[in-house]
Amino acid sequence: MAQLNVDQAADALGVSHVQVGRLIDAGELDAERFGRSWAIDPNSLRRYRLLRPRRGRPLSEFASWQRVLDAEPPANIDEAIDLARLVRRRSRNERIRILPALDGRIADDPRVHHGGAHAAVHHGAGIGRPDQRDIYISAADADSFRADFRATPNADEPNAVLRIVEGPIAFTDQFVPPIIAVLDLLDAADTRAAAEALRVLR
Repeated sequence: MAQLNVDQAADALGVSHVQVGRLIDAGELDAERFGRSWAIDPNSLRRYRLLRPRRGRPLSEFASWQRVLDAEPPANIDEAIDLARLVRRRSRNERIRILPALDGRIADDPRVHHGGAHAAVHHGAGIGRPDQRDIYISAADADSFRADFRATPNADEPNAVLRIVEGPIAFTDQFVPPIIAVLDLLDAADTRAAAEALRVLR
């Protein structure tokens, strides 16, 4: 899909050019700068539209984790989307590229907790082979992980989302719980895979 300019993104979201700039600065929209212009990734626009926050102050990272880990499983995909909107600040996200030759080492890395499609498949969701990794890692380990895997933040052609958590990661398993896998899939605007992962929760 073709990249969008600021005018097109502003029209699609019903906001001003200034607000589009703020969304780019906040990492809500993925964009590349070419001179004085921006080329905005249409998938990130779709993702933002799906999980566009409601009015009001968003939950902090700590409150987001409390909410998601204490929540009853959503009854349907609409409830899951509402929860995803509410806890969208549970981590600071960087889109990174990991060299395919290094990908196999991630599975055994003790710093990593796997989310998204990999976790959903692990928990029994019948979805296809994941194209993208969702990697939860503590902020204390983020720099060493980037160096070990030569992962550049906001890389061209990313194949992973590094989900950096400031507080301690309380997962005992190498894979995040199923509800978090659902939220990760919704963050990627993959509602079909999220619905299948949600089925595993019931």
